[in-house]
Amino acid sequence: MSRSTARTALLTGGLLTALLLPVTPAAFGEESPSPSPSPSDSPSPSPSAVAAAPLASTLTLSANTTKVVYGVKVGLIGALNRADGSPVVDAVVTAWSRTQGQNGRVKVGEGRTNENGRVQFILTPRTSAEYQVRFGGDALTLPDESNFVSSNVQPRLTGAFSPASVPLKRTAVLSGRLSPVYAGARITVTRRQPDGTYRGIAVVGTDSTGLYRWSVTPGLVGSYVFKAVLPAQPAYLAASTSAVALQVDPRQLRQGDSGGDVLSLERRLAAQKADVGKVDGTFDNDTRHAVMAFQKSQGIARTGIYDRATSQRLAAPVAVKLRFPKAGRAVEIDLRKQVLYLSEGGVLKRIVDISSGNNELYESNGVTYRATTPLGAFKVQRKIDGVRVSRLGELYRPAYFYSGWAIHGSPSVPAYPASHGCIRVTNPAQDRLFSLLTIGTPVTVYAG
Repeated sequence: MSRSTARTALLTGGLLTALLLPVTPAAFGEESPSPSPSPSDSPSPSPSAVAAAPLASTLTLSANTTKVVYGVKVGLIGALNRADGSPVVDAVVTAWSRTQGQNGRVKVGEGRTNENGRVQFILTPRTSAEYQVRFGGDALTLPDESNFVSSNVQPRLTGAFSPASVPLKRTAVLSGRLSPVYAGARITVTRRQPDGTYRGIAVVGTDSTGLYRWSVTPGLVGSYVFKAVLPAQPAYLAASTSAVALQVDPRQLRQGDSGGDVLSLERRLAAQKADVGKVDGTFDNDTRHAVMAFQKSQGIARTGIYDRATSQRLAAPVAVKLRFPKAGRAVEIDLRKQVLYLSEGGVLKRIVDISSGNNELYESNGVTYRATTPLGAFKVQRKIDGVRVSRLGELYRPAYFYSGWAIHGSPSVPAYPASHGCIRVTNPAQDRLFSLLTIGTPVTVYAG
């Protein structure tokens, strides 16, 4: 008898490849011929005769796993034996699948048994299914059929928030992808409850690429945890994302806003000695400059907006340390940070947003000057309770500390140095400072 040759069959739909184990042919029970055979002796059956007799065989099927995540391969192994337990070699065996609970079957592969009567099929299933192998059969006879084995598929589901942290009343989007794509698949968005369980709060569909999106605009500050879940169907197992967190911070507050959170912000700024003006729950120009003064004193971005960085720093501020504390009232001006510190007896009382000389050249009456603010220790020398019109512009209620340099009010106090050399504060801030800047009050100017 010639040796059998192992073959590999390509499977329909590109999902299945039949791989044959190494085949070492064995005789199908052939006997050596007798010197003088008796006419009554029956000849031994040939291998081809055995292969053509499907009803004289038993066929079984097993799988290496009954559950896989989509993309992982499944191995099916069929075993074909004669009634006496000997293997049927080089026999054509076909593999079939059906949706669980249904009768319709689809051929997914074909292969030949090896020397042990085994045939292997490797597949990458998209859906859960039951598999069976068959041998023999024609127009007049039914094929031998194996038992069914199940292979359940768990899809892959991803999900993440963008952004993962949002201010109150701003929108975040949970999005992800389902693999493989199932037409009409619906994703349930669940949120973790205080007891640790998850409750469904929304259902969204997937598009033709498996993508899903869900938007949320939180109404409460806090940390929330979600999961996206694909409920089980006959075609696949349930799938879910890992826990996905969304951090909801206090809303960004800016000029024009109002409400209880603005009132809370004003109180917290006042507690940090920022010159907030009237505490009334309205984010006005005074509140904006108080936020700016706090940001400058803390060395964070000077936005004038109550943003996330400011919220985090206001929750754990760095204490302001006076550089030149005095026994009585005193003023320190930090040009690097662009802030004015007012103290009493060495204790910080107020932080005011300022703008000092920009160190640029300018011309006045045909003479070129540099816009610098002098450094050193000075005292308030004189004051004008009104508006002084100078050759460089208007000075509101100036308090002069050195020659023509003064602390004065201005309608323009940007976050950076912009003056000709004086210390600008807002007009309302100067109204609150003016009576405190008495003649002789120490004024120390330094550059960080």
